[in-house]
Amino acid sequence: MSGTIKSQSRGQALAELLGRGTLYGVGAAVLGAGLGSLRGHDLAGALEGLNWAGILLSILAGAMIYGSIGTSSAEVVLRSRLGEGTKLDALPFAPMFMALIAGGLCFLVAWGLKAAF
Repeated sequence: MSGTIKSQSRGQALAELLGRGTLYGVGAAVLGAGLGSLRGHDLAGALEGLNWAGILLSILAGAMIYGSIGTSSAEVVLRSRLGEGTKLDALPFAPMFMALIAGGLCFLVAWGLKAAF
């Protein structure tokens, strides 16, 4: 995920996904809560902002998969006309999981704030 090829175990790859997803989630939660509280001027506005951030990140994860599936068949047809070999396109699991982790963290922060207050 860092752009260079390096060997890593599955545990290391999972830890990197969880770490990055958590960092993205913290950033999205701060941004969502900040924008929501500016709009609503209280805790309800912050909760609404957190919920919208989680929803948008979940939609982003779905859009990644939909976009990847939608373009793979067109590329296979185009390459087959040129006589080139085609490989199966890999789904963008790493970015999708990071978006889902970040969205889930936004929902968890909203749930925690609602339970605390």
